[in-house]
Amino acid sequence: LAGSINVGIQGKYATWCGSILSHDEPIVVIAEPGSEEEGVMRLGRIGFDVVAGYLDGGINALENRDDLIQQTRRVSAEEAAAMLADAHPLVLDVRTPGEWNAQRIEPSVNIPLNHLVERVSEVPRDRPLVLLCAGGYRSSIAASLLEQRNFTDLVDIAGGMAAWEAAGMPLDSAQHQ
Repeated sequence: LAGSINVGIQGKYATWCGSILSHDEPIVVIAEPGSEEEGVMRLGRIGFDVVAGYLDGGINALENRDDLIQQTRRVSAEEAAAMLADAHPLVLDVRTPGEWNAQRIEPSVNIPLNHLVERVSEVPRDRPLVLLCAGGYRSSIAASLLEQRNFTDLVDIAGGMAAWEAAGMPLDSAQHQ
């Protein structure tokens, strides 16, 4: 849903909801049919006791409402590497500093996901952004947070750093510095 924050229930849902959501904003859960109650219950466990509701039918309830849907382009590691060679986007790595220092794509900028909102002014708006994390979960959340703030030229590397490594793409690490 355009303007929403995408935190997948299959990953560290409670951790990221607790880090990113506000107790001052109403929460409406959009989940696969049958998973709504789990999403609400898990929010309650971390102190989000007031959930306004859920979208009946999940995202499929909006299938005829293209005006309400926003999609983030996801690309393979190979497609991302080609973009880096041609378009010179900024690689925004939302992993922890430790993960980034150990191994990274060069050039890249590290703004950990849990600091992205407070540091959003550091993210340039004048060039394409390629979002990256370890496996694609955090970068997907980052994409939704940036889209909420009107960033439009975003791509997410499907599979994250794991996919980048598996494809044999070049990496930089602290050992080489």
